[in-house]
Amino acid sequence: MYILRMFRLSFLPLILPLVVALAACGGRTITRSGAENLLTSLPSGILDSEDVKVLSVSQASSGSAIVETTVRAAFRVEKVKGDWVVREVRVGNHQWESIERLLAALSRIKTEQTRQILDAVAAGLARYKEKNGRLPTFDDYADLSDSLYPDYMAESYRLDAWRQPLKAFREGADTIRLVSAGPDEKFDSPDDIVLVRSYAH
Repeated sequence: MYILRMFRLSFLPLILPLVVALAACGGRTITRSGAENLLTSLPSGILDSEDVKVLSVSQASSGSAIVETTVRAAFRVEKVKGDWVVREVRVGNHQWESIERLLAALSRIKTEQTRQILDAVAAGLARYKEKNGRLPTFDDYADLSDSLYPDYMAESYRLDAWRQPLKAFREGADTIRLVSAGPDEKFDSPDDIVLVRSYAH
C-alpha cells in the first residue's frame, strides 16, 4: 500500500474539551488569549499560535473551564480496494501518528479508567456493608448508585469512560457483579469489563 494524497486542513473544526487548571493562569477566570497561550505552551512545541484558534471559553466551575478550539491538522489517506481510508494524522507540529494505534491507546486508557470506576463503586459497597451490616437493595445500577452516593462514594458514578451506563447485578446475598459494556459499547460481548466482588465475612 502507498500514500496517494495528503490533505492539510487549516483550523480543522475539532472540539477539544480541555480542562484547564485556572490556578496556573493566576486568576479566577481564563480569557481566550490566556487559553491560547496555555495551549501553545504544551510540551514539545506541539502547537504554534498559527496552529490553534480559540473559539470560546466556558467556565465549568470555579477551578476549571472548557476551551473550544479549531486546530490545524493534516491527514494521510490511502485508497484501499477502491475506498479512501485515513491512516495517519498530524496535529500542529507533532509527528505523524497511526489512527489505528491512537484508537488502540485511547481504548486502553478508557478501559483502565472504567476499571477504576468499578473499583470505586466496589469500595463504596464495602463501606456501606461495614456500616449497615448488609449490602444495599437495588433494582438496577441507578438504584445502587443512589444508595452509595454521597455517603459511601465521593462521586456519583453513572457512566463508564465511554459515557455508557453501567449495570449491576446481585449474585447471592453477599456478591455483586458490576459490568461495563467496554470498548464496543455493547453488553454481553467479549470485551465487557466485569468486576465481581464478594462481601461475605
